Amino acid sequence: MQMTIILTTSFLLAALPLIIAYYFLFVTLPRKVQAVTEDVKKLAGTGAGSGSGSDPAVPSRLALPDIAALAKKYFGASTLAIPSMLLTLLYFAGFLLCDSYLKMRFVEKSNAWVFPKEFVEGSVPLLYAFVGVFVFNLGTMIRRLYLADISEQVFWGAVNRLLLSMGLAMVIMKSGLQNWGPEFYFSIGFLANIVLDWLLEKALKLLNVTQPRQDELPLQMVRGINIWKAYRLEEEGIDNVQNLATADVVDLVVRTHYSARTLIDWIDQSIVLSRLTTDQVKTLTSQGMAISAIELAAAAPESNNGNLTFANALASRLNVDPILMAATLDRLYEDEYVRSLWKLWQSGMETASDARVRITLATPQVKNTAGAPETIPTQTKVR
Repeated sequence: MQMTIILTTSFLLAALPLIIAYYFLFVTLPRKVQAVTEDVKKLAGTGAGSGSGSDPAVPSRLALPDIAALAKKYFGASTLAIPSMLLTLLYFAGFLLCDSYLKMRFVEKSNAWVFPKEFVEGSVPLLYAFVGVFVFNLGTMIRRLYLADISEQVFWGAVNRLLLSMGLAMVIMKSGLQNWGPEFYFSIGFLANIVLDWLLEKALKLLNVTQPRQDELPLQMVRGINIWKAYRLEEEGIDNVQNLATADVVDLVVRTHYSARTLIDWIDQSIVLSRLTTDQVKTLTSQGMAISAIELAAAAPESNNGNLTFANALASRLNVDPILMAATLDRLYEDEYVRSLWKLWQSGMETASDARVRITLATPQVKNTAGAPETIPTQTKVR
């Protein structure tokens, strides 16, 4: 009877990754898709007061992406099932070892279950490491579930942390430190990445191994991104400011739990940060200027009939060549990605009664089908 209860509990705990994956797919994901669709509609100008809304004279600003199709692409049953199933199988193996120890220790003190008695006795430190990493992974998955932010990276990350923690625990045991307290082994699951980075750094210094490379700008240089948000973006393959500057907004809206406006603002900042030095960024912020590619593009000479006043003043503050600064601002203004962010930021629902400032600018002249020049109105970012 006692072993039946123990085995049933272990089975349920091991199966939690699968349960969480399918709960997300069938309960949480439909609500997430609906919320993201409404969020993107507002930015694309297809919500109330535009397009098919109360004012049919106001056209849609941007074509609305198929959020449901993107959700199906990124959150398919097989996409989540494979890593969650693998994690569940690894948990079964870990709990099987735990159950053998419990049987030998508390139920039938002379016999282990499944595993040899000597193996179970020698694996006690590993059991504490397994329980620690299980608790850490479970806490992460539950938090991500109520944030509607479950993805395959959650389960692959859990698999990676489990294997890494168990490997580190085995190395520490073989190093003659098996007598360290259970709390030490339990904490390995929480500190696995930190310990591994520390060991790698020490090993590289010991071997005098250096690799010439250009410095990468950390994500926390972007205002609004802390260590946890940086960790979440790293799960999506965005490791630094340069990666964020070229990220796809809509994909990130679907794949993460951050709002579209938050992501646009982060990407907008990162485009500027990837072009400036740290000292230049500090100079801009000391003058009360926003780190914004959209706002710099709005002040470009090309968008202001060749007026160089702003470009020259900025060049003077940043101690750079005025001609190069003017060219940089013009390139931002002409950049298609900056322009798409510019359009996304504006909801297309501003009216004369709005308290927000609205600045209308013109794009570089282009030729229409009749050969006559025409301009395309755009707007600056309104914070």
